[in-house]
Amino acid sequence: MYGRWGYRCRVSGLGVTLVAEAEGAAEDGADGVRRQVLSLLDGAVRAVVLGGAVVETVVRAAGGRGPVTTLVDTPAVQRAVGVANGMFAMLPAAMSVRLDHRRVAVEPEALAAAYPDASGRLVVFVHGLVETERSWFHRPDPDRARTGTGFGSRLAGDLPATPVYVRYDTGRRISENGRELAGLLTDLVAAWPATVTEMVIIGHSMGGLVARDALRQAAGLPVTRLVCLGSPHAGAPLERVVVRAGALLGRFATAAPLVRLLALRSDGIKDLARGALPPDRPDEVRQLFVAATLSRAEGSLLGRLFGDLLVPPASAGDPTQRADVRWFGGMHHFELQSHDLVYDAVLEWLRS
Repeated sequence: MYGRWGYRCRVSGLGVTLVAEAEGAAEDGADGVRRQVLSLLDGAVRAVVLGGAVVETVVRAAGGRGPVTTLVDTPAVQRAVGVANGMFAMLPAAMSVRLDHRRVAVEPEALAAAYPDASGRLVVFVHGLVETERSWFHRPDPDRARTGTGFGSRLAGDLPATPVYVRYDTGRRISENGRELAGLLTDLVAAWPATVTEMVIIGHSMGGLVARDALRQAAGLPVTRLVCLGSPHAGAPLERVVVRAGALLGRFATAAPLVRLLALRSDGIKDLARGALPPDRPDEVRQLFVAATLSRAEGSLLGRLFGDLLVPPASAGDPTQRADVRWFGGMHHFELQSHDLVYDAVLEWLRS
């Protein structure tokens, strides 16, 4: 007979801790295997949440004098915050405008000081799951056809326009983030140093869904164009697989620890199974959906199955929506934020 095993989930000020525990004596050697499996699962979760726990520890040591992101602003820690929030919604934080990776208050004086050359044309960048606004910035890499200059800086000169970066908690429901983005952009337009005549939103992955939802909920925003880079408009197959696997494993008592582990993923991740809600936005908002595949051959079986590693082209370029579609081969999901070919296509479309 096997001993009865499970996970005890303990939520504390330092995050989520999973503890493998035995609820009875084991009577054969198979118990040791079960112990090792549960130990590995426990270790994997701890590795993911450790970054978030360390960040919150630092905040508490500093006396809790402000949000995590204002106290600890190193790239490594902020990446850990992004992962902890996206995976498990551990460190909830309000959506914010970021400049040089620091929060800018959406108030007239603060915005005027932060953007002394503010123009009336804004390009708002919305990052994807487990990311922060840092994901829009990258090192030069000629082999991957990227200059090292972010899309925002390039568009500032080529359009011209003023780039605005948004950071949000990707572990929250997409509709909640959409509502908060709609409010943030409304406040931004009201407090902006110049009269806003045009706004473009560029969202990567989940960011595109959040942007679409914001337009669905907002009214009166001067948004004229929306660019979605690798966004799973029709849902993310990987999350649907997890949902089905959880339902299947739930039929077996021995799989209970794994089922509980899967259930800890954030609401934001769970929403990816569905994709975007039906559009309800102003007709004057034009959309560009950008899809990529690892395969260099458009329409190949490999490309249709695996897409850009995370999103298949049928979802990223959802043909049921009213949008222009661009496809790129030999490119993975995260290259969509930095590749020169993608930038050139976006710039050309914005100028059309």
